[in-house]
Amino acid sequence: MFEGAAMSGGPRHLATRCAHGGASRRGPGGANAPFQQPIAQSTIFDLGTSAEAEAIFSGARKGYAYSRFGNPTVEGLGEMVADLEGGAEALITSSGCAAVLCAVTAGLEGRDGPLVTHQDIYGGSFELLEILRGIYRVPVEVVDATNADAWLAAVSRAGAVLLETPSNPLMRLIDIQETAARAHRAGAPVIVDNTVATPFNQRPFDFGADWIVHSASKYLNGHSDMIGGCLVRRERLSAAQRRIHKNLGGTVNALDAWLVLRGMRTFALRMEAHNRNGQAVAEWLARRPEVARVHYPGIASHPQAGLFRRQMKHGGALLSFELTGGEAAARRFLDRLGLILHAVSLGGMESLATRPAMSSHRGMTPDARQRAGVSESLIRLSAGVEAIEDLLADLEQALAG
Repeated sequence: MFEGAAMSGGPRHLATRCAHGGASRRGPGGANAPFQQPIAQSTIFDLGTSAEAEAIFSGARKGYAYSRFGNPTVEGLGEMVADLEGGAEALITSSGCAAVLCAVTAGLEGRDGPLVTHQDIYGGSFELLEILRGIYRVPVEVVDATNADAWLAAVSRAGAVLLETPSNPLMRLIDIQETAARAHRAGAPVIVDNTVATPFNQRPFDFGADWIVHSASKYLNGHSDMIGGCLVRRERLSAAQRRIHKNLGGTVNALDAWLVLRGMRTFALRMEAHNRNGQAVAEWLARRPEVARVHYPGIASHPQAGLFRRQMKHGGALLSFELTGGEAAARRFLDRLGLILHAVSLGGMESLATRPAMSSHRGMTPDARQRAGVSESLIRLSAGVEAIEDLLADLEQALAG
């Protein structure tokens, strides 16, 4: 387990901080304050007198005016996410895509070079960057990160760097420390999408990252019942960065923020089960004759096993695999699943499977998918927390079809 930032009484392990996450004994109620974070489900707040309102709007004292500008429940979630990632401050957004947009905008502020990313980044992020490039003329350079020389050369001339490691769904790794060292020589910030790894399995700030983004809908929430995102900064947020977040409009409501806080109370427990099942499923699939290749950083055959050991604590719960029978076999496999749900997303209690070429990466051209390594027979599987015997039985009968 990771040691983390101090709570009352000194540093605590991640599991302890999760169990008490969002709890407050600091409020006006003192010892009689509610243990659970209250839901401030209000658009507006009483500004008080003109002098009090001026103090709030000027920043002279902490206060709230309008929930898009700030909300106590949302702020409580930001504090908890920043604590788990080891960052200084966090901003909560309405989706993972909104978090990426906000981080990229903040990262490129005052910079002239291109936004450098890799070709196998998550399909939603790829489509977002295509919109930024095509409509807003943001310079975007997409590089094959498996070519380390080409990747580091591009990073050296970047305005900002956006990377996802492990990548979704190919589970390729990028060396965060080496990337950050090269980017920082050029003054470029490094943004790491840590959704797949989570702060339980990977700590990007320990390797020099400047920003971390998440789809909070996934492992942080863990219950498949809300849409949200977050971005965490290693240093304190500037007024300009807060203004970017506020005015892009992608802020989240208090109830959805509370749902993430609720989910994060069990985050450490869930990740232990997710990790255990992800490893077992990957190893089982690697032995099956119907499977041509398994993509999972925690197995010995992963081509970046050395980097995995340096950078991650565990392989996680997301994996992908290619079937020997091609697209027809992939369709047949999905149609035969019984327990495992054929659905998009990941990180919930339930196991999910989908075909990225048909779903998450559908917005990419066939050529772009081919360059990213997303074949028509590729299946992405998010291992839930069910009994492993039940998961393997469902996989076996689906493959037997």
